[in-house]
Amino acid sequence: QSDDEFILAPGERGLVMICFTLPSFDVVFKLIRDKFPYQKNILREDVLTKYELVFKHDRAGRLVDAQEFKLIKFPRSRFSASLLEELQKEAARTVHFEGNDLIIDHVYIERRMTPLNLYLRSASRDEAEKAVIEYGQAIRDLAVTNIFPGDLLLKNFGVTRHGRVIFYDYDEIMPLTECNFRTIPKPRTEAEEMSSKPWYTVGPS
Repeated sequence: QSDDEFILAPGERGLVMICFTLPSFDVVFKLIRDKFPYQKNILREDVLTKYELVFKHDRAGRLVDAQEFKLIKFPRSRFSASLLEELQKEAARTVHFEGNDLIIDHVYIERRMTPLNLYLRSASRDEAEKAVIEYGQAIRDLAVTNIFPGDLLLKNFGVTRHGRVIFYDYDEIMPLTECNFRTIPKPRTEAEEMSSKPWYTVGPS
């Protein structure tokens, strides 16, 4: 019954997924991009497998519940110009147009949350402390169920309206028992110490 437009979801632009939302409807729609940048050494099939793992795994209340849908039709007029441009440019294999309708072949739909990095920017000190403790507890709870998120950036975690921190970026998720944890070597030079990227090798898992 609404008349607002679908727009790109607030937060940093995802490298693997396009995320959009309807302001009046508290869910997020996530489409897999046609191509991933070089930083992401994965394929579309890998992303589908990660979501399948989450569907079957104990989520411990820390993994957002995603619903998978295929062949959904929307009125094209309900999409903002910037979102239409993004979909046509980055998801042409998944998004098609039929007359005045936009067809999405495959999409995940999740409950909308506030990305943790955005939440912390406007939170009070007390709210921020609680959220950061929740962030740590979320990682711990996932570890107990044999899940390692893979990418621990704050932008990949969301805060619910009740203040609970949930992980929602599944493209690097994996069983904890398949991970190889190492001690980070000491930097040999000042350049290495100040580097924003690892100066040591990081292999698969």
